[in-house]
Amino acid sequence: MSPTPIQALTYFASAIGIYSSISIFLTINHFRKPDNPSDNPSFLPLFAFSVLTILGNATYVYGIVQRALSASSSPPDSYQLALILVLQIASHSLWSWAQRTVSPKQFTRAMSKDTPKFLVTTGPYAYVRNPFYTAYLMTYAATAILAGRTVDFVLLGGFYVCYYLVSLSEQRKFERSGVRGEYAAFRKTRARFFCGGVLGGG
Repeated sequence: MSPTPIQALTYFASAIGIYSSISIFLTINHFRKPDNPSDNPSFLPLFAFSVLTILGNATYVYGIVQRALSASSSPPDSYQLALILVLQIASHSLWSWAQRTVSPKQFTRAMSKDTPKFLVTTGPYAYVRNPFYTAYLMTYAATAILAGRTVDFVLLGGFYVCYYLVSLSEQRKFERSGVRGEYAAFRKTRARFFCGGVLGGG
């Protein structure tokens, strides 16, 4: 029996969700290690972030596969599927835009303790301060909607808190750097993650 259009879209969205969840974890290779080994991230926050990422992605993938293949699980409705696909497309588009704006290996990895020497204000950085994190959060939001369980939305909240704390550490680095004056003006005109609102941050 051929799948219904809703089932076919669910399988398609599931494949995108699994791909996105895995690819986000692998994008660390786009960023370089600090030149000074002492500026590498501290073990404890890096370990906590890694555990959340691994367990979170594994939970999402399990939930997506379970919902897509289980006869007892209801598939997302057409409105949910539309939102999921819009979020996934927006996430990949934003990540690619940020990647093209920042040449490979130009940024150090998250939670590194090096002092920034420059500030990028073009491309998506003309609108938000942390477009990579925004893209990640949109993918996690789409994946949580697709998996559809309470635990998936709890994890989404955990990811938001995690990226918020990481962005705060990045903010503090800029505020003690030689570009702190430029960053102060930059911060006033760009939201942390999204364009305005509570989730945009301060």
